[in-house]
Amino acid sequence: MKEFLRKNLNLYHLIGIILFVTLSVFYWHRAGKYSDNMLQNNLFLMIIWGLLVGYLLADMVSNAMKRKNNEE
Repeated sequence: MKEFLRKNLNLYHLIGIILFVTLSVFYWHRAGKYSDNMLQNNLFLMIIWGLLVGYLLADMVSNAMKRKNNEE
């Protein structure tokens, strides 16, 4: 389990997750909690959304940087 986490969770992933969870909670606080949309007015779903988007975008950045280093 430790090796799996070390391979699939690096500093870029953690920064992306923290950034997007913070942004999703801020968005929920400013606009989403009074919305009729189920995703926007539920804080738990907004946090999950921030986790997923942050991880996926950070993973794309991390893989692009690895690919660039391998080509050089």
